[in-house]
Formats: sequence, C-alpha cells, structure tokens
Amino acid sequence: MGISNLKAGIVSNLAATISSVCCLLPLLVVVLGLGTGAFMVTTMQYSPILIPIGIAGVALGYALYFRERRRCERLACRMAAGRLNLALLITSTVVLVAATALTAFPGYTASLIARYGGADVMPGMAPQETAAPPQRQHASTEATAWLRIEGMT
Repeated sequence: MGISNLKAGIVSNLAATISSVCCLLPLLVVVLGLGTGAFMVTTMQYSPILIPIGIAGVALGYALYFRERRRCERLACRMAAGRLNLALLITSTVVLVAATALTAFPGYTASLIARYGGADVMPGMAPQETAAPPQRQHASTEATAWLRIEGMT
C-alpha cells in the first residue's frame, strides 16, 4: 500500500488540520494549560480563510475517494486502502465540523475554555482586588468568572 493509495485520506486530513489551526489547536493548547486565550484570539482571526480551505480540501478528499471507488467497481478490482481512506475521511469531517462549530458559536467556545481550561488566575498574572460579585438567591450549576480588564473602555 503506497501513499498514492491514501491520497483521498491524506488530502482530507491535511485540509482538516489546516482548518482546525484557527479553532481546535488553540482550544487544545488552552485546555492543556500550555497557552492562554490570547493565542486563540490571534489564530481565530484567520478562520475566514482557514475554514473554507478545510471545507474545500475535505470535499476534494471525498471526490478522490468516490472517483477511485467508481473506477474499482468498473474494473471489478479491490480498492486499495479503501477502509483506511474512509476512516481518514470521517475523522477529517469530524474535525472540520468541530472547527466550524467552534467558530460559528464563540460563546460555546468561551464556555468550554472556562469549564475545562480556565483557572482562577492565569499563569504569570497576579490576582487583583475586584468588587464582590452579586449574591444569587438560589444555587446554580453555572460558573461565573469576573475579570478586571484595564485599558478597555
């Protein structure tokens, strides 16, 4: 099995990786504690370019896969690496859908960061005194973060 047999899977995985650079990679970096939200803000500004590249690349991967499949059906031959290509295409599609969803719904992305990657104090920053948040009448499962941002008016 050569690389040419995996062309559809490689193309779609490469495209999904490129499109996820703006959304999933920064989220993973923040959740693992290796970076901050600033990295995500920096990379998300390129999402209008990267997401369409990912969609086009995954679509090209599916086109290559189905073209090869039709060719093999016509010649009555077995498609080399057919299941592996299909698995790579499905993985690429899942990554692309996740990247697109995180880009389309930034509020959900922020809640994911706050829930799984957020901390009371970001590394390298000293805690600052802030006004006490208002008290709630009833218990809630929501988490609220109060941030003091200077210089933004």
